[in-house]
Amino acid sequence: MAYDLNQTVFSLSLASNAVADIKATTSGYNTELTAYMAAGLNGGTLQDLSSDGAFANYQGPAWPGFFPTMNSQLAGGDWQVVWGPCVWVAPLKHGSKILSLYATNSMYVGWSPSLNTYVVAIAATNAENIMDWVDEDFDVYARTTSTWPPAIPFTEKRHEVLPESTPQISAGTATGISALLGMTDPKQGSLQSFLASKADSGATLWFTGHSLAGALSPTLAFYLYPDPTKSGWGTINLLPSAGATPGNQAWLDLFTAGYPDATDLVNMHDVVPRAWNMLPTVIQPKDKAGNYPSIFGMLGSGTVSVGYTVDLLVHYMERRIRDITYANITHNMFGAADFSSNWGHFTWGTVTTDAQGYTLKSDPAWSDWPAFTDSNPVTAQNPAQTGKATVMDQIGQLITATHIDQYVHNFGLTPSQLLPEVPADWKPQAPDLDSFQAMLHEG
Repeated sequence: MAYDLNQTVFSLSLASNAVADIKATTSGYNTELTAYMAAGLNGGTLQDLSSDGAFANYQGPAWPGFFPTMNSQLAGGDWQVVWGPCVWVAPLKHGSKILSLYATNSMYVGWSPSLNTYVVAIAATNAENIMDWVDEDFDVYARTTSTWPPAIPFTEKRHEVLPESTPQISAGTATGISALLGMTDPKQGSLQSFLASKADSGATLWFTGHSLAGALSPTLAFYLYPDPTKSGWGTINLLPSAGATPGNQAWLDLFTAGYPDATDLVNMHDVVPRAWNMLPTVIQPKDKAGNYPSIFGMLGSGTVSVGYTVDLLVHYMERRIRDITYANITHNMFGAADFSSNWGHFTWGTVTTDAQGYTLKSDPAWSDWPAFTDSNPVTAQNPAQTGKATVMDQIGQLITATHIDQYVHNFGLTPSQLLPEVPADWKPQAPDLDSFQAMLHEG
């Protein structure tokens, strides 16, 4: 299958998440995750990259890499990494054992000589890294926002609630932008200096990213090039997907003036892009049948149920946005309100684990879900899930399907494994809910 340019750029966006599930041995910008990500993109012998990293005991063959494997399908067919990759691992905080050394932010620049096109690809929220959630996704309080443009490096400071007329972005967005701008390629320097050296009236520059990076990628583009017509580039394009709101309406007005055609690709059944100005639309009060109408369909009720838990979580998150009103980049919506299309998830047809505990996955297949109605509501057991059927696992399955799988399927693509799954020994302990909630309350 030959990809068009949008499919190609989205594929490069997904590839930026190569090290999301891999734990580092230390924090900072110079960890072994950078080498692992380079191998995920370009190929390499994983066990040779670190003597004590996650792949030190790997005995499989050299990893083929995303670009060597996919270039025959990607538009242009000659993509290569020309800046990065760079990975930021935030230092542990609070002395808590629940915090683990997973990638907080990752980024690289791909280039196609035949298309004369550069793509800045930024990684999504790392579900394994609680600091990603707390410091970037969830830090949206009115008293910690940054005025625009943020001072870099950004340091969060509490302040009085600012007037709505003041352009401002969330502290989480500012923290993410600061981390990205702090990245340095040993040979090419900072992203800003590299892009300045490559700007050409005949070249095209893209910024892309999913989830967290669906907010960070357009914000970074706007920070670097507030007026794209004066950037030196022929064209600057944006392909954010599933992004939450970066800032308030005053900020959005400035952004839209510079990027009037910008949109955020959004699945109508995805909760993430409804943050932080559309949370009340995620779930409604119970209907006469006792179920909760929601963006996922009908959710079963009960003291401990999917519906009750989602309702509780949404109301809890709404408390974080008191005294500020966020505004979303225009949504380019897909999906069917009646769940008649693109409603389902991917499963791996072949899963093999070697003697050292590394797992390879292949042959992904799409499975349709039925509409979840009053007679067929979502419960811990419905739709079926692998392993232990719990309420939280079911919510996780719904979010994975609607926030990741359905975007991939909408593009007409299938997922691919970017690096082997590391042994369970490299996974952190399950987060302690009380400690996690205490951290969230600190803001």
